[in-house]
Amino acid sequence: MSGCSNALEGLDPSCEAIKKQGGFDKTFYIGNVADLTAATITAGVNEVTAFTFAATTGFKKVIGKRLKHGANTTLEVGDVVNMRKQNFNAVLYAKSGAERYSLEVLADAVDVFIVAESNAGTLEVFGIANDADGRFDNYGMSPSAGEWKHGVLINDDTSVTMTFTGDMPNAALIYDESETLVANLAVLDAQVV
Repeated sequence: MSGCSNALEGLDPSCEAIKKQGGFDKTFYIGNVADLTAATITAGVNEVTAFTFAATTGFKKVIGKRLKHGANTTLEVGDVVNMRKQNFNAVLYAKSGAERYSLEVLADAVDVFIVAESNAGTLEVFGIANDADGRFDNYGMSPSAGEWKHGVLINDDTSVTMTFTGDMPNAALIYDESETLVANLAVLDAQVV
């Protein structure tokens, strides 16, 4: 029996890639994978160029504080395929009853995806699969951890931390690199319901 041949790619990162800033802006967009009728993904470059939602559905815009959200992806080695465990760590804030209700709904979310503006000027897409068979909707992320902090002292942290996690065949994708960040944010804002 012969071994399997791997399709390998070369990598020569740009100076921009080497000096890329970490962290995320205060705003991210969250949507239900089930509400998508299509996700246009460019083959070979891990880039989403469009999301199409079913009627009356779309993104919810979530605003926190700048430099608080974070993300990471870890390689999960399997017997048949290797998966990437995507984690988006949101830091959220709530005081009113309506704000607290929004957090409760997020805590119970299942199979969502997130688009977040990085400090490097890209829009990172978490929870959407670049599946070779076009099954982007077989995946998603769900809350895997959360903590509501109330503090003891006046200046204590009173944020709510929530981690969204999902096993994917890819790391985070990029949203439409051909457009400017301003234009892409306008498109995402137009899909907020």
